[in-house]
Amino acid sequence: MHGLAIVDPGEPRFCARCAHPLEPRPDGGWSRPNCPNCGWTYYAKNALGAAVLIEEDNRILLVRRAHDPYKDWWMLPAGFVEYGEDAAETAAREALEEAGLLVEIDGYAGIYFGAGDPRGASHLAVFKARRIGGTVTAGDDAAEARWFGRDEIPERIAFEAHRKALSRWLIEQPRGPREPALLLYAGSGPAPPVLVYVVIENPKGTVDRMVYDAAVHDFVPTGEIFGDPLPIHYGWIPRTISRGDGRELDVVVAGEGETAIGSVIAARPIGTLLREDGDDKVLAIRADLPSRYATVTEAAQVPELMEMVDGLFRPRAVLKGWANAAETRALIHETQVAWVNCHGAKA
Repeated sequence: MHGLAIVDPGEPRFCARCAHPLEPRPDGGWSRPNCPNCGWTYYAKNALGAAVLIEEDNRILLVRRAHDPYKDWWMLPAGFVEYGEDAAETAAREALEEAGLLVEIDGYAGIYFGAGDPRGASHLAVFKARRIGGTVTAGDDAAEARWFGRDEIPERIAFEAHRKALSRWLIEQPRGPREPALLLYAGSGPAPPVLVYVVIENPKGTVDRMVYDAAVHDFVPTGEIFGDPLPIHYGWIPRTISRGDGRELDVVVAGEGETAIGSVIAARPIGTLLREDGDDKVLAIRADLPSRYATVTEAAQVPELMEMVDGLFRPRAVLKGWANAAETRALIHETQVAWVNCHGAKA
């Protein structure tokens, strides 16, 4: 929208100064919401988060999230920087609130971009710190706080920026410099598995079945003809390995708007059609454009879509039923981990 790489979830419809409806207007090479009444322009902004990296005895402190997004996944103690607050103060505050430790900031570990939070894209400033008091105790948004050694870092690390920061820490350890598999997983999607990238293989309205041929680096026809033009977009999630065929996990995407072969769009998974052969098909809602399905969170809420997907694949395989949204997110994570393990083993 407005030429942005991903959708800005905070874009307003009315002016923050005078409440007049905003209109799109070219500004600096972009189309931006502008107020025709007072001239105010809305500029999409990345949020700023701050995290604290506390190391003791070659171990690093992580906290387990108590709430969604990414409930029960691990991360560095971190939070959004409040207006007027120094980012280093935010990092120290989060160490106390989430892990029960008083710390002194004594270094800087970098700034990392991430689109892995469904609440919006952000930069994460990571500060090194040493403990000066307190006992590790989970609090605030953390369900657990624990020390992890290099070989103990869990797979379920929430948010792209945290995965990048932890990967950098792993690379800098004495046993380095091998690139950790965690770094591969860092780029697996905008907000996996809440929001995923989908490579479109067969756009809505397609009649000729197309597949991507890695040998020629192009999309090629299979010779198969669909009985009717496809009523949805069909593609796959990059950096996944499906248990069924050893290829990427397939996705059918519902929602308004056109695509082309090879388009990459953001989509929100809501369920999965399970097949006997394991070649499961995720049902997702297009998230890069406004959609009449914007409030749908479960496939069961749209039985007409489930029936349509059933009809597409029933002639091709034995169907087992449907997985719900939570089970779908777990499935996507499984296939992402399978891809990471496969490529990490080759590193």
